[in-house]
Amino acid sequence: MLRASRKQELKERIFTQAVKLFKEKGFDNVTVEEITQACGIAKGTFYNYFPKKEAVLLHLAESQLKSVHESIQRNENMPDLKQQLLLLFSDLFRRYAEQPDMIRLVVSEMMRADMFIHAEIRILERFRQALAALLEDAKNKGQLTTQAASEDIAAVLTGVYFNSLMIWLSAGSNTIRIEMLFQRHFDIVWEDIRSRGVVKQ
Repeated sequence: MLRASRKQELKERIFTQAVKLFKEKGFDNVTVEEITQACGIAKGTFYNYFPKKEAVLLHLAESQLKSVHESIQRNENMPDLKQQLLLLFSDLFRRYAEQPDMIRLVVSEMMRADMFIHAEIRILERFRQALAALLEDAKNKGQLTTQAASEDIAAVLTGVYFNSLMIWLSAGSNTIRIEMLFQRHFDIVWEDIRSRGVVKQ
């Protein structure tokens, strides 16, 4: 367990140092060798964690997806579905609040490069599937009664999340709090879900 924790810490350190270099010099101008020198590691160690430089950018999306699964597992016995969903998204937004400049850089680089489109779509689909499974479980527990398919509700919530992210990104350094923005949009969607069935509070 300790070894896995250390490996995760090193992966995060490589990611953080790489993104700092991307910010200073531009993504295209940074080499793997420069990243490894900044981290004080061998090239082979870098490739143990990332198959190529571009994979560093995907680490953010992968770690956010991991956060989703951890939140679902941690709060699986919570009787209030709305609170469970809000805690899940709050976990995602925490990193945005802690490292806003880093997040903006990584997301903008990923959007700029065509090579990430298929990988992003796969991660987005896994994100949507995780939400759909959570909603389906809530239906099975009687926490949610609605005619709407869990997959459709998950798709709408995913859209609200990414819409909030895009607004936050376009605001630049302006102090838009992404979590508050998401909450406003989420509340509108939640009212519609409640109107179509029963949500246990």
